[in-house]
Amino acid sequence: MKKLTAFLFSVIVFAGLVTAPPPQANARLAPLVLAFYYNWYDENTWKPSVVPDMPVLKYLSRDPINTARQIVEARNAGIDALVVSWWGQGNPTEDNFKAMLEQARGLYYNVAIDFELTSPFYHNRDDVIRSLRYLIATHAQHPAYLKVNGKPVIFFWREQKWSVDDWRAIRNAVDPQNKTLWIEEGIDVSYLRVFDGHHLYSIAWSPNVEAELRKWPPRIARFGADKIWVATVMPGNDDLKTKRPDSYVRDRQNGEFYRQSWRAAFATYPDWIIITSYNEWVEGTMIEPSVTYGNLYLDITREYAAKFKAGLPSPTPAPTRTATPTATTAPTRTPTSTTTPTSEPGITPTTEPVSQSKPEPTATRAAPATITRTATPVRTRTPEATGTPPPPDGFRATVIDLVRVRAAPSTDAAILGRLKEGSIIYVVGRTEDAKWYQIYFPNFRSRGWIAGDLITTEPDNDAEPEPEATRIALPPDERGMP
Repeated sequence: MKKLTAFLFSVIVFAGLVTAPPPQANARLAPLVLAFYYNWYDENTWKPSVVPDMPVLKYLSRDPINTARQIVEARNAGIDALVVSWWGQGNPTEDNFKAMLEQARGLYYNVAIDFELTSPFYHNRDDVIRSLRYLIATHAQHPAYLKVNGKPVIFFWREQKWSVDDWRAIRNAVDPQNKTLWIEEGIDVSYLRVFDGHHLYSIAWSPNVEAELRKWPPRIARFGADKIWVATVMPGNDDLKTKRPDSYVRDRQNGEFYRQSWRAAFATYPDWIIITSYNEWVEGTMIEPSVTYGNLYLDITREYAAKFKAGLPSPTPAPTRTATPTATTAPTRTPTSTTTPTSEPGITPTTEPVSQSKPEPTATRAAPATITRTATPVRTRTPEATGTPPPPDGFRATVIDLVRVRAAPSTDAAILGRLKEGSIIYVVGRTEDAKWYQIYFPNFRSRGWIAGDLITTEPDNDAEPEPEATRIALPPDERGMP
C-alpha cells in the first residue's frame, strides 16, 4: 500500500509539472498513434474467471487518479490519443468519459470516442442522430478532444447496422458540412461513400497479418485519395474466459507477435496506426502493464511509435523486365456469336466484366482462424462434386478475398458456403444496381450470390479454372459476423 500511495503521488506531481502543448496534429495526415481504451471496469472485473491476466495495479475506471496514471503511461509510450468506447448518455461510459476529458486537459493530452452502435441505448436511427448531435456539440468541442486539422475525430463500431444510405441521411442530419472526421470499421469499404476513413478492429485472427493488411489501401483508394487508412496492430488475443463459442487465442510470443503486427502495419504505409488495445482485458488484447509481462508492451510501443513518426522509408520499386520484341503475323479474327444469358426477375444478365467502382456491403470484422499456442492454424476444405464445363453465358472472374456465397442478393440471405481468395468463378447475372453478382455455385448446376466488390475480372494466366467452387470452413468472429 505504501508503494501504491507513493506511485499515485508521483503521478499527481508529474501532472502538475507538464507544460507542453497537447500533441494535436497540425497536418491532416500527421502520423498519429492511437489506442482503443475501455472505461467500464469495476470491482467485479479483476477475477481469474474473467480476465486472462491481471494489471500491475488493479483499478476502477471511475477513479480519476487511475485515469491520470494511464494517460501518463500512454503518452510516455508514444500514444497520441486514447479512443474511448462510448455508449452515449445515461450510462457509466458517459460519466467516465467526461471525467477523462478533464484529466486529459490537465495533462495536455487528447482523447476521442469510439461510437459503439451495439449500445443498448440505440434502438433506431433517431437515437443515433440524437447521440451524435450531443457528442459533436459537447465532447467534440472540449479542448482535450482529438482534432486533426481542426476536425474532431470519431471512430465507429458496427456501423453496418444501418445501410450506406441510412448513414448518408444521418450525416446530413448531424454534420452536413463534414466538420468532423468519421472513421468506419469492418470489411465493407462501401461505407467510405459517407465516412472519411477506414480501420479494422481486429487482425489477430489472420495467419498472415501483413498479407491481410496489404489488401486494404488499394480498396480504400477507390473512394478517393483523401480517405484515411488506419492500420491496426495487436499484441495477441485471448478471450477464452468469455466462453463464447468463437473465442480463440493468438499467442503473444513474449512480444514478437506485437512487433510483427507493427512491421506489417508499416508495410501498408498507413496514415495513422491504432492499437487494439490499451486495456481490453476481457479479450486479452491489452498492452498496459500486467503481472505477466510488466511494461514490455509499453516499451515495444514506444520503440515502434517513434519509428512510425520519424517517417517510413520509401517503398523499393519492383524491377522492370524489358521483353525482346518478336515480329509476328497478326492473326485473322473470326467473328463469333454470343449467347444472351437467361435472366431472372430483377436481374440484368451481363457478359461484361464486373465493375469495381461500387463495393457492396458484406460483413464486419473478418472471422478469426483457429489459433492456439501450440498448433499452426489450418483452414479445412470440403471438396465439392466435379461439375460440367461452364455454359457460354458466364464470364470468368477471380475472388480477391474470403467471401460468403448467399442464396439471394442480400446480407440477410442464407449462406450457401464460402470461397477462398483466388478461386475462379463464372458470373451469369447481376442485380439492376450492379451491387450483387450471380455465380455458379457450388457447381454448374446451381447458383449463388456474392458482392461484386470481392471479385475481379482481370485475367490470371497462371490459374486454371475451378469448375467446382472450393469452400473453406471458418469459425465466426468473436464480435459476430453476418
